[in-house]
Amino acid sequence: MATRGDGFGDASGGGRLMGVGRFVRKMPERGVRRSLEVVFEWVGRRVWMGEFADETVFEREWDVLVLLDACRVDLLAEVAPEYDWLPSPEAVDAAAIDSVAGSSKEWMRRTFTPADREGLENTAYVTGNPFSAAALGDDHPLGLLDEVWRYAWDDDLGSIRPEPITDRAIAVCREGDYDRVIVHYMQPHVPFLDRPDLHAGYRPEYWGSPDSVVDPAETGLDVWGRVRRGELARDVVWEAYADNLRTGLGSVATLRRNVDGTLALSADHGNAMGELGIWGHPDTPVSSIRRVPWVELEARDEGTTVPTLDPESAADERTVDADVQDRLASLGYTE
Repeated sequence: MATRGDGFGDASGGGRLMGVGRFVRKMPERGVRRSLEVVFEWVGRRVWMGEFADETVFEREWDVLVLLDACRVDLLAEVAPEYDWLPSPEAVDAAAIDSVAGSSKEWMRRTFTPADREGLENTAYVTGNPFSAAALGDDHPLGLLDEVWRYAWDDDLGSIRPEPITDRAIAVCREGDYDRVIVHYMQPHVPFLDRPDLHAGYRPEYWGSPDSVVDPAETGLDVWGRVRRGELARDVVWEAYADNLRTGLGSVATLRRNVDGTLALSADHGNAMGELGIWGHPDTPVSSIRRVPWVELEARDEGTTVPTLDPESAADERTVDADVQDRLASLGYTE
């Protein structure tokens, strides 16, 4: 009998199933429901788990690629009717693609590879994501790496708002030195700008510092963990998540009217909310993490916005060599 890698049809898989069965039988009555959920999640991860994409975004046609960090396909589909420049929810869902990774750091590593060096030399990456420090470093192959998070981070929010990223993206596009420009917004990723209280370890007495958002003593208990534990209602968190996306889309609307060419709207990865027992976005190819939006729009520079942010001046006004771990912690990362 041929073996299969999903845990069925081989001795090790059968042994694991028998072990789970014994575990279920020994559970107390009040734990039966949860034990069955555990079995379902265990089997599901081996049967229904997909695989990350092999092809990167560079295999597609676009001039400007917008990444909405941690944006689920169904989240974008839900808010799409509010924007006349976005397609229908059905179209958003139908056009979804598989990402190459389930986390920002791995997305960068798997996308910006030495094999694509020639194309990357003609690509600018304008990013608000602090993982660029670890994933790319000084020896990156990109034509331009503009780490806006280094000089435009908002310590009060524990994140970076989309406006400075839009400002820099417009400036880079107008300079015309690169064939392609990637614009990486942090929204809708936590923290939720209008509901910072939903993030774990929120401590108003430390407002204005990275510690205001995530308490190191509560490692791993970000907003998704709190929903899982029953501390927060899912619908409350979902609405805050959607509001964060709306904040990002407001800047995308501005960007679309101030750059030329094909603008693709996507995400580096999605975000799980309990599917197969997974929350947040570990680098695991469950559908809600693996599947990301892919919406192609035509952009035209109407000159409605004049960029004003100067990276050098902004850097002079603050410490550019900020503690990267503090900024990642404020986003919920404690590695």
